[in-house]
Amino acid sequence: MTELTTLTDVDERTELQLKAARARHRLTEAPAIIGWVRAQVTPGIGGVQDGMPRAASKTAPLPLHADAVDDSDLAFARILEWVSYWAGVYDEQPPALIQTHWRVAGEAQGFRAGITAEGAHHLTAAATFWLLTRHDRILMHEAARTYFVDAATIVQELTARYPTSPRRQRPVLDRACPVCDRFTYGADWQGDDVTDFELRCSFCGHHQDAADFIKAGRVRELMHELREEHADPKAEWWTKRQAITELEMGRSTLDRYIAEGLPTYTAGGAVHVRVEELLETWRANRIRQKASRDKRWEDYRDEHKPTRSA
Repeated sequence: MTELTTLTDVDERTELQLKAARARHRLTEAPAIIGWVRAQVTPGIGGVQDGMPRAASKTAPLPLHADAVDDSDLAFARILEWVSYWAGVYDEQPPALIQTHWRVAGEAQGFRAGITAEGAHHLTAAATFWLLTRHDRILMHEAARTYFVDAATIVQELTARYPTSPRRQRPVLDRACPVCDRFTYGADWQGDDVTDFELRCSFCGHHQDAADFIKAGRVRELMHELREEHADPKAEWWTKRQAITELEMGRSTLDRYIAEGLPTYTAGGAVHVRVEELLETWRANRIRQKASRDKRWEDYRDEHKPTRSA
């Protein structure tokens, strides 16, 4: 057994909780991804985009992805199969909005012909929301393991087939990042192995591999605290004013970063900094400040440690 295997060994209960967390993560992504795939059925207007009028092409546009219809239909139908299954298990009615897409001759149906990308997003969101509101209840069912694996696979396969899909919103843990202290610390799965994940802050970018948490015996603790929310994707550039506001720093601190080599560019009379480069600098300084503060506290505690009388 390799060291990596040893680090990532988890018991069956913890593994199930990890599968549940990954499935929740994927299901929150499903509406945006399926909607985006549906938008690939027909391409947008191509060619030069310089604002000059041109004669319309006499050739009808071809589908950008000839199989986008089938792929999005299949993914949606598989999600509906699980809605149907759990509705039967718990004797509940699913949303009327998606019942019109239920079954024909015993087969789960995909989207109706002519549905827009927005419509596909909306219907998928209705189905996944219904499932997610029953997620903790499903965790206790004997079929939970099969469902969690399949739910994650549905979205993962679609993402792999259409790798240029929009940047995902990053789910977050309901806990503070150890570097920036914001409640934006989230789990992200890298592959098929449920233990192959990392925790990453959607705000400052601090991250830590799963093996570190498993080795420390903290996976069970993290699974109890896992909550999925949506963190808005960060902009690529901030103005100096935005950077000062977002990071709650002084202007002199930002000016010092720039003087030390942080790149900038000027547009529209405003100085901009690249968010990722700024956060990398800010993160490093934040870690040094925390270490220095901890060291001062340790020195103070040692200096004032009570001495025992003889």
